[in-house]
Amino acid sequence: MENELIRIFDALTGFAWTTLPEGCVGLINKRWCEYTGLSIEEAKRQAWRSAVHPDDFPTLLQGWRTMVASGKPGELEVRMRHCDGDYRRLLFRMSPLMDPSGRVVKWRGINSDIEERRRAEGTARLGEPNLSVIIDSIPFPVAVTTPSGEVRDLNQPTLDYFGKSLDELKGLKVCNLTHPEDRPGILAAQSKARETGFAYSVQSRHRRYDGTYRWFNLAGMPVRDARGYIFCWLHLLIDIDDRTRRGDVPSTAERDLSSIINTIPALAWSARTDGSGEFFNQHYLDYVGLSAKQANEWGLTVALHPDDVHDLTAWWQLVMASQTPGETEARLRRFDGEYRWFLFRVNPLRNASGNIIKWYGISIDIDDRKRAEENLRLSEAFLAEGQRTSLTGSFSWSLDTDVIVFSEELYRIFEFEPGTAVTLERIADRIHPDDILLLSDKKADARSTGADHDYEIRLLMPGGAVKYVHVVSHSTRGRCGQREYIGALQDVTQRRVSEETLGALRSELARMAKVNSLGALTASIAHEVNQPLSGVITNASTCLRMLAADPPNVQGALETARRTIRDGHRASDVITRVRSLFSKKDSIAERVNLNEAAKEVIALTQSTLKNSRVMLRTEFSDDLPPVTGDRVQLQQVILNLLLNATEAVSGVDDRPRQVMIRTEEDGGDFVRLTVRDSGVGFRPEVANKMFETFFTTKSSGMGIGLSISQSIVERHHGRLQAATNEGPGATFWFSIPRACSNGAESNRAVATAMPHGIDATSTTGNP
Repeated sequence: MENELIRIFDALTGFAWTTLPEGCVGLINKRWCEYTGLSIEEAKRQAWRSAVHPDDFPTLLQGWRTMVASGKPGELEVRMRHCDGDYRRLLFRMSPLMDPSGRVVKWRGINSDIEERRRAEGTARLGEPNLSVIIDSIPFPVAVTTPSGEVRDLNQPTLDYFGKSLDELKGLKVCNLTHPEDRPGILAAQSKARETGFAYSVQSRHRRYDGTYRWFNLAGMPVRDARGYIFCWLHLLIDIDDRTRRGDVPSTAERDLSSIINTIPALAWSARTDGSGEFFNQHYLDYVGLSAKQANEWGLTVALHPDDVHDLTAWWQLVMASQTPGETEARLRRFDGEYRWFLFRVNPLRNASGNIIKWYGISIDIDDRKRAEENLRLSEAFLAEGQRTSLTGSFSWSLDTDVIVFSEELYRIFEFEPGTAVTLERIADRIHPDDILLLSDKKADARSTGADHDYEIRLLMPGGAVKYVHVVSHSTRGRCGQREYIGALQDVTQRRVSEETLGALRSELARMAKVNSLGALTASIAHEVNQPLSGVITNASTCLRMLAADPPNVQGALETARRTIRDGHRASDVITRVRSLFSKKDSIAERVNLNEAAKEVIALTQSTLKNSRVMLRTEFSDDLPPVTGDRVQLQQVILNLLLNATEAVSGVDDRPRQVMIRTEEDGGDFVRLTVRDSGVGFRPEVANKMFETFFTTKSSGMGIGLSISQSIVERHHGRLQAATNEGPGATFWFSIPRACSNGAESNRAVATAMPHGIDATSTTGNP
């Protein structure tokens, strides 16, 4: 039962319930209870009847019985009492739940508040004649009663005949004004009419104001609203006393009923027992633009849409064969040529023997409703498809009751069985263990502050798979003031996996860039290492000769051994710097002096600069404050800018090949390092593309050096920029924040920018 109820709860603003086939209340959701102010136990003890407006209860009971008998879905409009005592109009939608054999095992229903819509529709109809105006225009007594039989309105001929005011007649029962011998017949006819919804006609005597009883033909007919539901009854008293005394009592009330039909502001008609059209009221004739003669000659089908004629004809034949009321939908042509959808309802009129003597029908314009339903269906379909496409589901969570409603897509994301109850405990079971505290914090924050939420959290599926979901929600209040959260949840797992894959690829590309840079430095490294190694070999040979002399020159050998150790350390330092610069290791946050870092890079590139005949000039600030960051990463940026500048001037022959490195404070809170060259420069139109991955102006370049350098600088909360010089060449510079006086805080900031476990040169995205 609970599984079925949850499906109903997907209608967030509805009041849902279930019953057994015999009508016993099964389940009722909390929205129903909050609306009516009744508990579930009270509702199960039939207290729900007290919430239904007394005038609407017979309609509800009749509609319910009809649906149970047919086993088909249906809907009704009924007024229900709100917990504050005010009655509001609700739309009842009911549908059966069947087992595999087709047997109804349960009925499901949902009630939607349509009071505002009905009021709006009523406002739109203010220009139409109301019922009081219509009955006052009828020159014989007419009474209007509610569906339960209470007097609602009386026209002036009625007041004149009985000689009493409206309030006095409302206080009297109709039978008190009827001849005692005729009362049982009237009560029986009216009772059967209310039960079946069919018109009735009886002859009876009614006492005039002077005490005289006169014979009347009492004809009653239900008046239905735009949806076909009875909202009142019309009772007409046609004086037939003179004809009765002459023995000229009509066998039927055909002319009287025709008058009734013609006064109803709806498309009403009657047909003979063979199905041929007999009468069309004035509203019908005005709508289709036909005269009474044309309508009687051509019948109903002349104004039907050609595509609907066959189906409507087949339906009409089936109704006549079954001799039961029926309804269907078809398009009817208006006088201006436009076709609109109508609901056709037909009821048989039977004589005292139960034989059908006539058919009465009414056609209700439902075109606007069908368009609205189609738009709603399309909107729901678009919403469902949009949620499936975007991997987004919606939910609501009542903070007062902890009732949670999931959309269909959310069931798929959480891998819950569709329709099963969703609880906070079940959701917590799906949360990744490392994120349980995050969920607890969000729940506590929602209950205490009601703040909006926007965060990501991980789900751990039963099979071990991890999903990343993005949650957005906001707090609101329901009709009765209950607190709830409405939100959406998007599965972003694919995006996160793609980002991680892209990050790993960028890390590998960055490592490759460093390795490729090593090729450019091979000659310089070889030169730097060969010099101390040559000294080691020379000093070792000299030491051997001194020790082999007779007598041995021990003092000279010791000095030579010291020089050998010195040259060995020089070679070791070169290798250490190269290994640290091109190794693949985690980022390390430390205080770095950019002057010293730049000098170490210059030492590694001395041979390259000398071979390229580059004049390197340095302008290092003497009191340069330190920065906090990864020393090796920052040296990689300096190395990349220096090698790029060297390549930019390598093809220059008409002017000196100059490169300048400068360090300085930038605005007090930042430290800047600038590399300026006198090379070929770059075109202004490529300035915005220079830092894009794989963009290069070199015939043999990979186009990732500047992109990686920019990523490193950005992770240090800085900026890398470039500009053309006023003269030849270009200038590249980066600025990063100076180290805080509190080193721990600065370290934490850089550690946040460069998470542990990610390669020092991985990027988060192109600028």
